[in-house]
Amino acid sequence: MSIRTPPTLEKLARKALLRDEGLAISALEDLPKMLFLPLFQEAFICRLPNIVRVMVAAWPLPYIPVGTLMTSSNLEFSQAVVEGLRDLLRQQDHSMRGNLRILDFRRVHRDVWTIEAGTEDGDCSAETVSEKQAVKPPPRYEQRQRLKVITDLYSRFTQEEEETDFLPGAQHRKDSLQLCCVNMKIVLLSEDHVSMFRKIIGLWNIEVLEFTIDWSWSSLLRFYPYFAHMRNLHTLSLVWINKNTFEHAYTSDYKWFVRTFISELSGISSLQHLYMDGICFLSDNMKHLLSEEKHHLSELTLWSLPRNLKNRLETFSVTHCQLFRSDLYHLSQCRRLCQLKHLDMSGVLLSNFCLMPLRVLLQKVADTLETLLLEGCGIKDSQLSVLLPALSQCSKLTKVNFYTNDFSMNVLSDLLHHTANLSNMAMEQYPAPQECYELGLVSIERFEQFCPVLMDTLKAIRQPKSISFATDVCSRCSKRCVYEQETRLCSCLQ
Repeated sequence: MSIRTPPTLEKLARKALLRDEGLAISALEDLPKMLFLPLFQEAFICRLPNIVRVMVAAWPLPYIPVGTLMTSSNLEFSQAVVEGLRDLLRQQDHSMRGNLRILDFRRVHRDVWTIEAGTEDGDCSAETVSEKQAVKPPPRYEQRQRLKVITDLYSRFTQEEEETDFLPGAQHRKDSLQLCCVNMKIVLLSEDHVSMFRKIIGLWNIEVLEFTIDWSWSSLLRFYPYFAHMRNLHTLSLVWINKNTFEHAYTSDYKWFVRTFISELSGISSLQHLYMDGICFLSDNMKHLLSEEKHHLSELTLWSLPRNLKNRLETFSVTHCQLFRSDLYHLSQCRRLCQLKHLDMSGVLLSNFCLMPLRVLLQKVADTLETLLLEGCGIKDSQLSVLLPALSQCSKLTKVNFYTNDFSMNVLSDLLHHTANLSNMAMEQYPAPQECYELGLVSIERFEQFCPVLMDTLKAIRQPKSISFATDVCSRCSKRCVYEQETRLCSCLQ
């Protein structure tokens, strides 16, 4: 029979204190620092937002990793923390009790609540770890004793509004509040919110920036000047979902926008990972986006862009857009891509192109390339044959995706033989061969006949870790028929 360990006196004292809200709040002034952390956690667990609010304003330690306690189910406590922050900012004499320097809203997945209480001078291991890992120091003229709020900012559709409720007030408290954002995601955000963010966020702290754009190009233009201030930005993702863009493609204002926007985009010298999905103005523009030449703004023609991306890119993802033959050529000649690890051109129609430039690029990055995604490019047998010699040299490949391309049984078998030495391959996705279709429709009998043959072909060469053969997406149910170790049909064929 097991014996339950009785609660400690300290835990019993905390529970007794929290049962009387007035007593708990009045006791905070004399509460030892070492008890603040466990009492704060207990207040969250017992759902006592008023005590949480007062504790934030009276916090005696330099750092609160409050985001680790928050979930989508306790928005009331998010609001309590924000209200406590406001109370702290309203205090005229910050030296009376509160010593808080960093309020961390990020939902990091590590146990930062096991830290010790810290010392009188504000030396705190959690603060040190947090700042080293997530927030790079601002310029000297910005290094003042201000309360620092660290958060990953998202648009109002994904971020809890309570967590960003302090932003409007932060504009008027720049002398006492510093907002640090490492990861910033803007999804269908209003222009007013973008204007507010750019005024109060330390742009030098942003390392990851994601835009899902549904604005007009003129709205996006309001944000572009701030790229130059993002000196630590290493990952940029732009997703364009505006369906009416091409209506403006030949206007003088639109051409000026393209010239101006990409000139600023190309000036982000720290960039290492670039994702551009559905960006219509890339067509016939790749040379200038990736060029290492430098121009003055007064020298720019429509597609002549300055400074450009100086560092070597590790990730280059250009998807679901139209490219020209000249774009492929410039990709193959770009020195910025010579150490590329991840290449994604999914959804870029290549069926009418000579793929020799892509072969040249693959040969240049054969020693570094780890991911190659060419899903939905419409590549044909003769084009794939051009790529095979280069593909077989990419010894570090771990993932390939050739779904929704037009390969025959023989060429697919040849492709598998060219991967014989690719021992690092962890995930392989290949299209079902042309022979699986009859008058444009999937033949279940042929699919179940040919895919196991291809699987056996590869297993005779090497042992794959994860491999699948799949048909095109069904136009009715939007699913694929997939063969892995067994056949999985789309909903319409089951």
